[in-house]
Amino acid sequence: MKIDFPSIPSGLAQARRAAGLLLLCSLIPGEALACACGCSVFDVGTTSLLPKEGNHGGSVYFEWDRSDQSRSWSGTSKAPADSMADKHILTNWYVVGMNYMFNRDWGASVRIPTANRAFTTDANFGNGDADIQTYHSQALGDIELTGMYTGFSKDMSKGLIFGVKLPTGNYTAANFDRDTQIGTGSTDLILGGFWRGMITGDNAWQYFSQIKYVQPILTKSTLNPDSGLMEDYRPGASVDAAAGITYNNWYHVGPFDKVAPLLQVIASHKGPDGGAAGDPSNTGYDRVFISPGIDITKVIDDANNRTFKLYGDIEIPVYQRVTGNQLVAPYLAKIVAGYTF
Repeated sequence: MKIDFPSIPSGLAQARRAAGLLLLCSLIPGEALACACGCSVFDVGTTSLLPKEGNHGGSVYFEWDRSDQSRSWSGTSKAPADSMADKHILTNWYVVGMNYMFNRDWGASVRIPTANRAFTTDANFGNGDADIQTYHSQALGDIELTGMYTGFSKDMSKGLIFGVKLPTGNYTAANFDRDTQIGTGSTDLILGGFWRGMITGDNAWQYFSQIKYVQPILTKSTLNPDSGLMEDYRPGASVDAAAGITYNNWYHVGPFDKVAPLLQVIASHKGPDGGAAGDPSNTGYDRVFISPGIDITKVIDDANNRTFKLYGDIEIPVYQRVTGNQLVAPYLAKIVAGYTF
């Protein structure tokens, strides 16, 4: 039995500052959460649960993402821990999603995230003795609704996505700055695309590339308890891109029908935040990750295209340039379990 290689789409190109990054990704042959941790990077690079040639149906999935920001960073290098008030941000994202293809050309998807975040900061930073406090927020995140067009080729190897991210996430948790809230409070435009293909004629080696662009278009103000004023917050636009290769010809491994190891490069750019509640001097970044991963398939009912899929990867930063002082994670982790029908 031959199982075609699936892929998950994500975004289009962003602005001049990211042009070089996007050009690099487009030249490689061949895959929300905007927040202080750069959580939108989790939305690209997942090579599972998307339609392949002949698929008219859907998939449901559960995704777990983990970001443990414990390193102080400034520019392109490590910074002293006492150079900034924030000390640690640990976030676990739990996402329930569904993709559905109405026919070979058109599909739709929904992503519903929740998050559990612990935020440790010096509440008395710059005013004498340190007052280290840890605050917690557990809430619904920003829901994404997108459409998909895959009618460029018969094998559905190229596609565009388009949609919106809604301001459903909590952005008013006490003791959290706007850039560390689970939700952004903004309505964002989402544009993206994906492209995959064969490297070798026997279909053993394949390439894939994905890109996702998120542009806030409507924002919400919140009350600053210190000033008593309503302050606007405008999160920076972001673009995330992934490009990689996978070995697609490893069948009947133990109880599984196929195991596909992969290696990808993931690149991210986020502009600085704006508005009175934003901190443009300490937000915005450019990052590049090397990400090994694995995509596992178990066929449940071949006649009705019902399969179980398990995907996981580790994203290790090899380049990070941040504006001002920020917390970064030594690695990011992602696991996705899904069922197609």
